[in-house]
Amino acid sequence: MKKLFITIALLFSFNAKAIWLNSTGEIESVVIYTSNKILVELKNNNGGDVAACSSKDFFAISSTYTEEARARMYSTLLAAKLAGRSVTLSYSDVSNCEAWGSGSNVYRRITRLTL
Repeated sequence: MKKLFITIALLFSFNAKAIWLNSTGEIESVVIYTSNKILVELKNNNGGDVAACSSKDFFAISSTYTEEARARMYSTLLAAKLAGRSVTLSYSDVSNCEAWGSGSNVYRRITRLTL
């Protein structure tokens, strides 16, 4: 019986690993909406596409992050924009899209921000 459970567990286990992708560049624009979404566009965007996300130009600071986390990311982006410095936006390649309106998979969600 124990071997049967192990066999079934192995049959139903999938080796799905998400990896972080990085996009580095100067900030082209930061767009703020009243829906608590903050969108970021990089100059010469060199990041990888996320198949589930329909927008290939913008990244999003998620409205689900805490207010403090969103404020830190936003202020870091503004400082980098004003200084003309490049930033690296990291995001997951699997199921990490930020919804917009009725579209559930629109923007690549930023998971890490590096100067």
